[in-house]
Amino acid sequence: MSERAIADLAAWQRWRDRPVDDTRAELLHQLDPLIHKEVNRWSAGSVPRFYLEHRARRLALEAAGTYDPARGAALGTHVVNGLKKLSRVVYTHQQIARVPEYHTLRGTTYRRAETDLTDRLGRDPTTAELSDELGWSPRYLAAFLKGGQRKEMTETGAAAPVFGRAGDDLLADFAYQGLDPIDKKILEHTTGFGGAKELNNNDLARKLNLTLGQLSYRKRKMVDSIGAFI
Repeated sequence: MSERAIADLAAWQRWRDRPVDDTRAELLHQLDPLIHKEVNRWSAGSVPRFYLEHRARRLALEAAGTYDPARGAALGTHVVNGLKKLSRVVYTHQQIARVPEYHTLRGTTYRRAETDLTDRLGRDPTTAELSDELGWSPRYLAAFLKGGQRKEMTETGAAAPVFGRAGDDLLADFAYQGLDPIDKKILEHTTGFGGAKELNNNDLARKLNLTLGQLSYRKRKMVDSIGAFI
């Protein structure tokens, strides 16, 4: 058995005998070369590296939890086999890029900003006014409008589909689980996430005890945050 394999097994043994934060951190540190090697293999894609690393550490611990030295394989070999599941993360993320919830959130945010501005100004807002209201760069707004989403969202009302299809759990990890409680409510009542009732800006601001300005700011930050993953 190599020195590396002996050190892996020793760290695993201490973690198995005393599964606390310190021994878990020691085990993960010992397995870091294997974790980073597999992350490097997949990090050239569209999934954020920090998320791949997070999932890889979870997979490494799951593999360590099922490891049985009596079967003859080295811990490192068993962990590497477990880390192969990262390919599923990448594949699922590629599918998520086609899921409309994120685009629906952007479309709903755009539509309501356009309606609010029209009501306040008494006319159709200019692109510059929309850009300022949304907090989107002119280039981003132009790309959004070029994609035909303005026409679709305006004409259809674009009621958001509810999460629940295969693969949406990863999008929920990205877009929902990382939000604070208020932003979770905003996402729910803006897109219909989880079957929540869609609310207009006034009703949503009232429900969450926010001003319209605060609500608009949170929506813009949320769209930017989610967009980093898609």
